[in-house]
Amino acid sequence: MQTRRPLILSKPIRRGFTLIELLVVISIIATLMALILPAIQSAREAARRTQCLNNMRNVATSTLAYATKNRGRLPASGSYPGADTDADGLRDTVFPGHSWVVDILPDLDQAAIYERWNRALAFNVGANVAVGQLNIPVLTCPNDDTADGLDGGLSYVANVGIGDKNVDLLSLQPTGADAGHSAAVEGYIWDGGAVGSQSNVDLTADLNVFAPEIEIDFNSVATGAVAISASPKSANVGRIYDGASNTILFAENVNGGASAGGLYSAKTWADPSIRSAAFLFPVDPAAGVTFKSLVAGRDATAGNPYINKQSNGTDGTAPFPNSRHLGLCIFSFCDGSARTLADDIDSGVYVQLITPSGARPRPNLAGAGYVPEDPISGNSF
Repeated sequence: MQTRRPLILSKPIRRGFTLIELLVVISIIATLMALILPAIQSAREAARRTQCLNNMRNVATSTLAYATKNRGRLPASGSYPGADTDADGLRDTVFPGHSWVVDILPDLDQAAIYERWNRALAFNVGANVAVGQLNIPVLTCPNDDTADGLDGGLSYVANVGIGDKNVDLLSLQPTGADAGHSAAVEGYIWDGGAVGSQSNVDLTADLNVFAPEIEIDFNSVATGAVAISASPKSANVGRIYDGASNTILFAENVNGGASAGGLYSAKTWADPSIRSAAFLFPVDPAAGVTFKSLVAGRDATAGNPYINKQSNGTDGTAPFPNSRHLGLCIFSFCDGSARTLADDIDSGVYVQLITPSGARPRPNLAGAGYVPEDPISGNSF
């Protein structure tokens, strides 16, 4: 008799991943993440840079719109209205009124803020305090963590050209004497002549795109007569000798928007001080720097004013182009364009880009050591 063996069905074997397989998969994922993350970060930085460029173009376009309505004249870098403190009918001192930002607010689509600004008061007095702390996103770079999204934040500063590192109109109050007033207005004597000479005023204007507006009368030390000193004004965009596309209008500065140790410690885009709302290429009168030595040696004796050399500075202490963009900084030019400049740009080219009319020949100043800049080439930057 044949016996049948019961058919025993074997259970299927459930097989999982081995430790080695898991490690391989994890390593592949880690490798992919290492490859992808830099690309993501790069894309984010590119987006922030593009936003910064757009903001800079909007600020430049609004400023040029202001100039169009004012016969080509750019706004003052800062307004310093005069005050008669001794009731003699003369404006013998000034107070810090407002920065260039206030003047272009209507063209920035900020008429409501503009209408609330009181021009009879300083930027840090009365209702102007709260107005100057309103957040205006177009004035800040997304990379500027000291300004972006903050009340009163300011990342973009006006080009006030080549000037005396010791002149800071936030603290300097003209006293009524020729020297005091001229130091405030001119900053540096380039022509080797007398303080307040017209040739020096004209030359100072050629080295500045923006200039402060100072309203003051004073008694002449020499004659005792009441006089109003000739004062450089901001450039006329239609008369820039070196070319509007070769002349910087605005630059980034993550150190802008507040004046350290000044009249006001909070952030504000309304402070007219050079240290807050402008940038310059500084020279030191005590060092005997002339325009000739400046052109020849690109001399600077006030820290390092070149691009991104003080990007980790304190607000209000470094009025120079500084950004958080790696290896570059964003600038706008007097033709309304905005572009990046590498922070290793030739220092001489950088100085040439700052001056609106530094290449203008001045035969009458040849004996004073004036040597004009060379015309700049579009391939230089």
